[in-house]
Amino acid sequence: MSKHHATRKEDRISLKQKSAYGVGMLVNNLQAAALPAMVVILNLGLGMDVILVGLIGSIPRIFDAVSDPMVGYISDNTRTRWGRRRPFIFAGAILAGLIFAIMWQLPSGYIDILGSDPVKPHQIIATDVVDVEKNEAGGIDMSFDASTQDDVSYVVYGPELKSEGDNFATDLSGFPQIELTAQFPEYKTMQVVFNEANGAESSEAFALTVTPDMMDGENQSLYKLSIADAKLIEREGIDGNKQLDLQSIKNIEVKLKGVSGAGIASMHSFKLRKQNSFFTKYFIYFLIMSIIFFLAYTLYATPFVAFGYEMTNDYHERTRLHAFANTAGQLVWLGVPWFYAIMSSSLFRNTVHGARVLAICVGILVAVLGVLPAIFLKEKKVYEPVESAVKGFRANMKEFFSGLVTTFKCKPFVKLCGATFLVFNGFQLGVSFSIYVMIYYLFHGNNSSAGKLMGWFGTITSLATLAVIPLTAWIATKIGKRKTFLITISVSMLGYAIKWFGYNPAHPYWLLFAAPFVAFGVGSLFTLMGSMISDVCDLDELETSKRREGVFGAIYWWMVKVGMSISALMTGVLLKFVNFDQALGANQPANTLLQLRAFDVIIPFVTSGIALWIIFTYTLSENKVYEIREKLMRRHKTNPDEGSK
Repeated sequence: MSKHHATRKEDRISLKQKSAYGVGMLVNNLQAAALPAMVVILNLGLGMDVILVGLIGSIPRIFDAVSDPMVGYISDNTRTRWGRRRPFIFAGAILAGLIFAIMWQLPSGYIDILGSDPVKPHQIIATDVVDVEKNEAGGIDMSFDASTQDDVSYVVYGPELKSEGDNFATDLSGFPQIELTAQFPEYKTMQVVFNEANGAESSEAFALTVTPDMMDGENQSLYKLSIADAKLIEREGIDGNKQLDLQSIKNIEVKLKGVSGAGIASMHSFKLRKQNSFFTKYFIYFLIMSIIFFLAYTLYATPFVAFGYEMTNDYHERTRLHAFANTAGQLVWLGVPWFYAIMSSSLFRNTVHGARVLAICVGILVAVLGVLPAIFLKEKKVYEPVESAVKGFRANMKEFFSGLVTTFKCKPFVKLCGATFLVFNGFQLGVSFSIYVMIYYLFHGNNSSAGKLMGWFGTITSLATLAVIPLTAWIATKIGKRKTFLITISVSMLGYAIKWFGYNPAHPYWLLFAAPFVAFGVGSLFTLMGSMISDVCDLDELETSKRREGVFGAIYWWMVKVGMSISALMTGVLLKFVNFDQALGANQPANTLLQLRAFDVIIPFVTSGIALWIIFTYTLSENKVYEIREKLMRRHKTNPDEGSK
């Protein structure tokens, strides 16, 4: 029978120290959460291909995962007057905040003609139609009656207008491609007419002629056109060699000729897209900046996490510390779910502009708050000299890789890594599809409504997690960490099952019923795992006579980040696999939406189930940990410097 041990007074951590560590955890979570929450903008805002976005989410994390153990090893063997962890935390926070703000200063890849909300009075002018109104997905519905008209035409004006006397003009240079998503009634010919502003020299009109057979492949509502194909509408006395002046476009007219019957013509989206070289250029830019950001983040996070493993020797106080820190860190998730709603709001010209501003705010928070743990946390004394610190580079590297091998031989640690890999990255891979399901399945392309639901789902999940964390800590002190894990992850699996039924377009907010149950997963995961890895570090010291919190913490997060890299890549691959096309807007195929919902729910449900099986075999109990501690204490009394290497 397991014996319950009381925490000694000298093993307690002061509220001041817990608070400083809690602020650090908030910054750590903000860095981890902000990029995944915003990276969807590269696809849905900038217009980058989903495979490229997946590579951006994947490749930098490989560099991050490789650098983690190295930084952990270096911080374990660093000796300065300020300690071995604090200098890294201080420098890492400032660098990560600065780089994050810079990397998001991207130009727009689209001009979204219909994307402004609300629509300005001068932006849409309907002609030859009975009625025109903006629909809930942000598009335009035009009612017509062929008995009174042969043609249906309407005029749109681009955003970011510049004034030219009494006229308005839009500069469309650099945007040579058109992506038009619409459901038109039967017609013979469609024309997209570009009318030059009166301020342009010899202003004229150019037209693209489109027939129904020119629709893009199987996507029966998508038209992909090139402005270079626009032909001058010739009139008597006009120079037939004149080129369209893209820098001075008054308006764009979409005209259907030869309509029949009465009905509604709907234009869901009208976007002008930059040339492909633009997206290649900024894919390379963002990839490089992401790699640099993750290196700075590692410089902060790895020593910070290791700091938490060594703040107390007590089995239960470790759980309390990580519960306190994760509660503080969870505050990030009260705001992060609203990132998409913020970026897509009317506060900004478009989502890319929103991302630019939001990144600056995030960067400032990371830099300012991130230095506080380095200032206020107190490190335990580590005895000099460190033998490995005076060896040559080759000898250090040999010892480093030897230590990695030894670490992976620790079976309890491998089980913790495996369970975390499955629970967290299964959750990450699943939830990456949530915003797509909300936008295109629940709200038929309405970004604003989807952003609000995403925000409320995240907020309720976060509030529930704030309750789950102390509950997890309390249960763990009563029945042990392993049993607590089995209970909380089982509850989260119930939440994933409820989520499937919550995806109901008729009642989209039913999804919120799943949020409190889902919260038991990630909410309990890092509270328990941080404490359990501290126990593993004691076991490792007993077997190797070394304290290696930095390496253990680095390898643990290395496993997490490798999983996140795979998840990011798989998100792009699976989006491509199910034929998701951002240009289609609200007209995604029904099978695509079904598969996205399946990925969102089934993936985390299955990975959590496998994690339960792994932790069921975990054997490092409370009694075992206290036995290890007694042996270490006797060893330290015999040789006070032992274990500080």
